[in-house]
Amino acid sequence: MAVNAQDANYWSAAYNPAGFLTPGAAVAFTGDSGVLYFNPALLAYNTKNSATISGSVYQFNTLSIKDGVGSGLNLKSSNVSVVPVMASSILSIKGRKRFTIAYALIHNPVIAYQTTQQLDGKYNVLSDSYSPGAENFLAQYSSQNIINETSGLLSTGFQLSSNFAWGFSMEGVYREQHKEENYSARALVNIPSNGLPPIADAQTLYQITHYNVSLKFKTGFAYDKGRDHLGVTITSPLVKIISNGQLLVDYLFTDLRLSPTDTMNMLASTRETKLKEKYKMPLSIAGGYARETSWGRVYVSAEYFAGVKDYNIITPRPAYFIRTNDDENFFTSDELKFKDARRPVMNFGFGVSYQLKPDLTGFLALRTDLSYADSSRYTDDGGFVSNTSHYDIYHLQLGGNVRRRKFNLRAGLLLDYGRTSKFPQPVNMTSASEQNLLLGDVHNTRASFFSVGLMFAYIHNL
Repeated sequence: MAVNAQDANYWSAAYNPAGFLTPGAAVAFTGDSGVLYFNPALLAYNTKNSATISGSVYQFNTLSIKDGVGSGLNLKSSNVSVVPVMASSILSIKGRKRFTIAYALIHNPVIAYQTTQQLDGKYNVLSDSYSPGAENFLAQYSSQNIINETSGLLSTGFQLSSNFAWGFSMEGVYREQHKEENYSARALVNIPSNGLPPIADAQTLYQITHYNVSLKFKTGFAYDKGRDHLGVTITSPLVKIISNGQLLVDYLFTDLRLSPTDTMNMLASTRETKLKEKYKMPLSIAGGYARETSWGRVYVSAEYFAGVKDYNIITPRPAYFIRTNDDENFFTSDELKFKDARRPVMNFGFGVSYQLKPDLTGFLALRTDLSYADSSRYTDDGGFVSNTSHYDIYHLQLGGNVRRRKFNLRAGLLLDYGRTSKFPQPVNMTSASEQNLLLGDVHNTRASFFSVGLMFAYIHNL
């Protein structure tokens, strides 16, 4: 079950090796009648001719960043969503070696981050040599990062022997991202004036939109003997089919005195379309073990994601940027690149199911969701980082499944919490001065993420 997740965490969506409550989200055989998504080898155990699954998540998310753009200037983004997530169908084919094929359509709203903040008051941001005392200072900041993914999946599974099964899946993924940051800072110069006073001004806009259509492949293995069940999957990196990016940047600095004799005025602006996009996902290997007991099942899992070296998702073309009268100034693409880098990550999950009644099963599942964000992996400070979240998340699932001859109905509570003390400020309004171009001196601060959701899934066997 997809949820409104975070953009630097692999296991935020509930379809992962540890989403034990979610139908089909397991690596090893758990007796789940909805097994059809994560490990394709488990399709070999599904003997139903056809089935459909649909689900919805009703979810509230909030991200709070302490002193996000200055002391006392917190950033907060909250949203409520109702997300239809998955539809699928299964066809079990009999023969000398039974095998099953399945398809699924999945929507995953990765992140929907939007926030604004303002500082309006008297602050001494200009040099007293020409503007004595505190100035009327107005600064505004807005940011958004919206990512959506839609996938189409085709899988098959074969039972090779009484204890061993193998499966393969191909997934087509459409991913789109829009990220934007806007900042403006204006100070009225304290000089005698009969009319409107001069204004020192700084404005920055960075907006990027990109999408890609890609393929990824997965092979899965399952081994079962008595009450013990093992599973392994290997997922390939993305194979790009088509992609496109668009960039819009605008900088304006007027009447900033970096020294008594040096006044800075600068206009820099560009718009570029049809840019090459190179978004990456690393190789991953997942494993799981399930043990049947007299009262239910115990399940443990893990998945390792390889690291990704510093690279550019979008590299701007050389183009006219800083505006002058000689028309010869070009910008360095390193300063406006849209970049990504990922540290290796291993997540772990634990789940348990309890047979409350013959037709009623309770579920409890826990999992880590470690962030791959790591600023030390970047080779330089230039450019813009693609992700917003910089924190580890921990997930709890509680729920139950009602089984009937023709269908299963599953519902549950989803709780997610994350926290970090290393969230990078984009600007710092309360330390703005001419020496830092009214952008302030930035540092890391604290951020926390919380999400609560209700999940409903219906599995109908035809």
